[in-house]
Amino acid sequence: MCGVVRMPENPDSPSSRSIEVRYAVVPAVARNKQPDPIFVFAGGPGQAATRVARQVMPVLAELNARRDLVFIDQRGTGRSNALECDVDESSLASALEPAHQIARLGPCLKALPADLRQYATWIAVRDFEAIRTQLGAERINLWGTSYGTRAALEYMRQYPTHVRTAVLDGVAPPDMALPVSFAFDADAALKALGEACARDAPCRTRYPDFDERISALLKRAESGIDIRVPHPLTGATESIRLDRKMLASLLRVPLYVPQLSSVLPYALAEAGRGDFTALIALSAALSGGIRENFAVGMHFAVICAEDVPRIEALAAAQASATRFGAAFADVYRQACAIVPSRPVPPEFYSVPATKVPVLIFSGGLDPATPPRHGDAVAQRLGNAKHVVAPNLGHGISAQGCAPMLVARFVRDASFERIDGECLARIPAPNFFVAIDPAAAPKTKP
Repeated sequence: MCGVVRMPENPDSPSSRSIEVRYAVVPAVARNKQPDPIFVFAGGPGQAATRVARQVMPVLAELNARRDLVFIDQRGTGRSNALECDVDESSLASALEPAHQIARLGPCLKALPADLRQYATWIAVRDFEAIRTQLGAERINLWGTSYGTRAALEYMRQYPTHVRTAVLDGVAPPDMALPVSFAFDADAALKALGEACARDAPCRTRYPDFDERISALLKRAESGIDIRVPHPLTGATESIRLDRKMLASLLRVPLYVPQLSSVLPYALAEAGRGDFTALIALSAALSGGIRENFAVGMHFAVICAEDVPRIEALAAAQASATRFGAAFADVYRQACAIVPSRPVPPEFYSVPATKVPVLIFSGGLDPATPPRHGDAVAQRLGNAKHVVAPNLGHGISAQGCAPMLVARFVRDASFERIDGECLARIPAPNFFVAIDPAAAPKTKP
């Protein structure tokens, strides 16, 4: 079942231009259903919930037996006045170079039929509340992943009496200042990967200089590295000049998925020998699928309003001391120079204590929303349980026993039967170790 609410684009001017915010309801299977549906908030920011429904349904399938599932396309995504820009992947330069991306962003944003100042999270959750009212649900359960956890926290802050439970998978708190936290958290994940390689005999033997390779590549990238590699989609060989910002992104993206990061020591060794094919392919393996459901305009409308203004000088200086440096913050500063925004209410950045039970998941290897954010939010909420899966990355709910834990928690609205030991037992993937040509057995002619 599909639904729509018409909302003023500008909350301060209810009689002005309105937009449609669309949602889809997957009805409960049972005729005698529970009155409290589950609202799904997607990540990004920039993803539409209806477009990730196929991935989320297995997580919530058991609960769908007696509860409706509501997938909301947050304003600016999907079919809710999407702020989308065409993604140019015709060449590696257009896909990877920040200068190319920012050059395309300006004309696109000017052409969008929207006031980009009105798409921040604190405004969007009012649309969610209108949908709850339209559906006639007195209380709802929230499930959010990544940026969707920020939307869930803001909904809980504004409408606490209408929330029964909340599941936050990979917490992105409102005060994390994303471009700066990217540097801290990705650097910590990269360090952990190097330490894991050093503990693994095959990885340690084949790639004993993991950290040194990273440092050497980053130093070379400061003056630019001219490379020739095949395009991951077309196979055509292209020339590109790799700078430090592009290399930072190539190092960070595979860290989201442990199965991809387990190949990183090999990819770095190959890059050290001048072959960047594997490193670029690892990034493309994850980025391509994400860009298919990513409203670029909405992404920057949110980050430029909520995060970039909070990049303090001290935090930026500290980020510059990491291996990723100010690469991420610099890209967002450039982009946000052309993105209009309005001041965010100071209270948005608070996470007030609540009686609502909140289950928090974090991946121990997550480079974007690691456990430190989950710990901080759990402490501030008060009535929260934080479950860490030490060997998983970004996104826990669909893995291992997590769907069972989600179903049990939402049914009971209690932590009594929630034990994260089953997630702790999930092992990290084995490192990919290529055969050393010099050590390979010689065959007789």
